[in-house]
Amino acid sequence: MIFRKDIPKEISAVKLSKWYDALEDREKVRLSRYVEGANTSSKVAFLKDMMSRANAEGNHSAAITLGEFAETQKLTASERFQLTEEYILALFEKEDYPKAKEMCLANLELVPEILPNILGKDGQIPENICCRNRLIDIMVGVEKDYDGAVEMLGRFNNMGILSDEDLAFRKQSLNVRRLQITFDSIYSYKFTE
Repeated sequence: MIFRKDIPKEISAVKLSKWYDALEDREKVRLSRYVEGANTSSKVAFLKDMMSRANAEGNHSAAITLGEFAETQKLTASERFQLTEEYILALFEKEDYPKAKEMCLANLELVPEILPNILGKDGQIPENICCRNRLIDIMVGVEKDYDGAVEMLGRFNNMGILSDEDLAFRKQSLNVRRLQITFDSIYSYKFTE
């Protein structure tokens, strides 16, 4: 394998030189801090590792660049789910809520096919499932769609990615939040003369 000096060896190792070459210089600089030491066991492992490292540092623009590329790749359902989870986090943090919601819904469509992979060997539902958690955050915090969020929680429970206990707790939390906002708006009303 021939390595070009201007392309990091990790990029060449996972056969992404052509993609990297097509990036703008600004994007190359953004990504450069995550390339060294990244997991090069596969293209998917590499992308996930880089996205995870970028998100951990709050460099969501770099994670989005990688997520946009991942969207164009032919991947297994499990691989797509993993990469999209990181992509959702970056989009949400950059406040691109419409795209984040779109990616949440796309990932949720994959759940029935890959549920055993999500639950893992112990069969426990993970606490952090981005497509589940961020979708509710968007529906409640951005769209103020409490009824839709409650309905979605029920769907999550039926899909097997939200326990009965969590369902009850989260529904109660949404009801309390809705009441609190209603009371806040009543008591902050200012009469005009």
